[in-house]
Amino acid sequence: MVAYWRQAGLSYIRYSQICAKAVRDALKTEFKANAEKTAGSNVKIVKVKKEQSVP
Repeated sequence: MVAYWRQAGLSYIRYSQICAKAVRDALKTEFKANAEKTAGSNVKIVKVKKEQSVP
């Protein structure tokens, strides 16, 4: 069974972006301001330190 978003030629990321925008657009005006603040992307990059092997 193939997911319908895959049949439409979308990646899951693009599908989830479309769904999130539809939900934000459907919100009442009192909740839209808070939703717009959280709509941005957050990325955290962590560099892995080399670990010394334990004998």
